[in-house]
Amino acid sequence: MNENNDEAGTRKRGLRKRILAARRTLTEEKRAAYSAAITEQVLSLEALKRARTVFAYAAMEDEVQTETLISSLLGMGKRVAIPFVTGKRMMEAVLVPSMDALEYGAYHILTVKEEHRIIVPPQEIDCVLVPGVAFGLDGARLGMGGGYYDAFLPKAEQAARIALAFQCQIEERIPRESYDCGVDWIVTEQGVFKAKKQ
Repeated sequence: MNENNDEAGTRKRGLRKRILAARRTLTEEKRAAYSAAITEQVLSLEALKRARTVFAYAAMEDEVQTETLISSLLGMGKRVAIPFVTGKRMMEAVLVPSMDALEYGAYHILTVKEEHRIIVPPQEIDCVLVPGVAFGLDGARLGMGGGYYDAFLPKAEQAARIALAFQCQIEERIPRESYDCGVDWIVTEQGVFKAKKQ
């Protein structure tokens, strides 16, 4: 349910701070183990098995790690893309031809080397793996506040949206504004949850 934007914005800031703090308390060992469990579960999802083109993401240090997942998807013959920021609230899906085409960029996040960048049109994407700060059981998503996914996801409206998150990032409900884009599935180290759409 959407709420007054001023009130929602205030609640979002408080929730973002709390969840990020919880996520950062996970040890490197726990993050690695949880990420491995999440990867295994994601790869077993029918929506992902059927997908030809997957829009993944290159993880920040404290997020669910995706390097093994991207490598596995490429090994399955999937067409894989990751985000490339082109401006404020603007990003493109850029093809990952191979793991060798990746390099560490800003904030130590993997990016496709400039000479290999090929943009994948959003309408060709079958599945989006969505990062976030927090997720509600109804599929509501709280991001970092940049608005990149809220701007991009409507362009790929045909794609299944699968959130990757640690269990400490899941809330019963989170504040939602009119422009916020939700997800269809949430995968944590504890299992796969189909969003209970309101």
